[in-house]
Amino acid sequence: MNFIIKDINQIKKISIIDKITLLIYSLIPVFLIIGTSVSEVAIIILSLKFVLDFLFFKKVRLYNKELFYFLMMIYLALLINLIFSVNQENSFLRNFFFIKYIIFLIGTVDFFSKKKVEFFLVLKFWTFILLIFSFDLFIQFITQKNLIGLESPLKYHRLSGFMGDELKAGALLLSFCFIVSGYFVNNGKYKFIGLILLFFFVLTIFLTGDRSNFLKSIIVTIFLIFFIDKKLLKIAFTLFLLVIGLMTITISSNQVFKERFQNKIFNELKQNEFNINKFVQKTEYGKIYNSAYQLFLEKKMFGVGNKNYRILCEDDYKNKFSLKNEIENPKCNTHPHQIYFEILSEHGIFGLLVLVISLLCFIINNLNFILKKKDFLLASFFFSILIIFIPLLPGGSFFTSFNASMFWLNVSFFYAYKNLCNPHKY
Repeated sequence: MNFIIKDINQIKKISIIDKITLLIYSLIPVFLIIGTSVSEVAIIILSLKFVLDFLFFKKVRLYNKELFYFLMMIYLALLINLIFSVNQENSFLRNFFFIKYIIFLIGTVDFFSKKKVEFFLVLKFWTFILLIFSFDLFIQFITQKNLIGLESPLKYHRLSGFMGDELKAGALLLSFCFIVSGYFVNNGKYKFIGLILLFFFVLTIFLTGDRSNFLKSIIVTIFLIFFIDKKLLKIAFTLFLLVIGLMTITISSNQVFKERFQNKIFNELKQNEFNINKFVQKTEYGKIYNSAYQLFLEKKMFGVGNKNYRILCEDDYKNKFSLKNEIENPKCNTHPHQIYFEILSEHGIFGLLVLVISLLCFIINNLNFILKKKDFLLASFFFSILIIFIPLLPGGSFFTSFNASMFWLNVSFFYAYKNLCNPHKY
């Protein structure tokens, strides 16, 4: 606790408004756990604060003009998507009010770019929140009830912890765990603790039963190993093997995990001759992807509009939305559960081009700097952002408040930390 108390003492001189702002950032994981509406209010409050700072105090500085231009390009693409949406009422709130994330991102980068103590203090608070959240998930795994007596809606298959009926624990941990671990791995005094935290959180994601986010966490871990200090590689590999061993024991001794991980993944992959495409097509998610692809064929250029994949669920959707063909064997859901199929079906070729261009520019503009710096925390931010865009693996809708809040928070903190790593430039 001393290293947090020391930082708190250092920020006593900042204004009360900045203290409140820091508190909101520090509690964002808690807000996400409580509910999307709470985290949404927090994002809106911060965005309004930055708007007022700009209008009345001229405080907000645009550190990266290229980033701003790409954000505006994305916003313009969403407005165009709204025009061509088959149900504009459905799309309006997500598309038009996306502007709040642009304001939030620019304001966050400006707020933290010269506040290293405050930036790291927020990461320390996130660490304590994630540790409490993770230990609670372990308790729910062992007893089927968490610390306050909540059960998961799929208590034999998935964990939810403090999130109650929402099965988003794995997604929340994936979004934050590598960042908070990365802070400690970067710190000379706490490198070993950072590695323990990293593999502890990966194990926790595994126990949530969220197979997709667990696989994503393994992929991020593999990439981050290349950024670990050579002196720590032996420890890292030892911890990695230890976690793999614990997972293997869990799968072999727990019938539910054996069915979900061994039978549903490995054995079915084997039956399909390890052809991933054939394997995915036969899954429930594969059927959803297929429906999304067929919907894309209806509106190839601009898609059916943001938040409109769910029109498959509506009676007489073909006539109601002026679509040409019936979807063969449609698998209905609220969203396609995969970012590329979501973009194709709801945003079309135009939206996919905007996504690919933005993603490539992000990689090209930052990868060389990351490789040159070899900063573990910077790499943790980078891969926590990129893992969202991995093909085929299912995930939540990119544009929902829950996922969008975590994604744009990570993007804004990435650019703020990049500025902190390169202070002479600004």
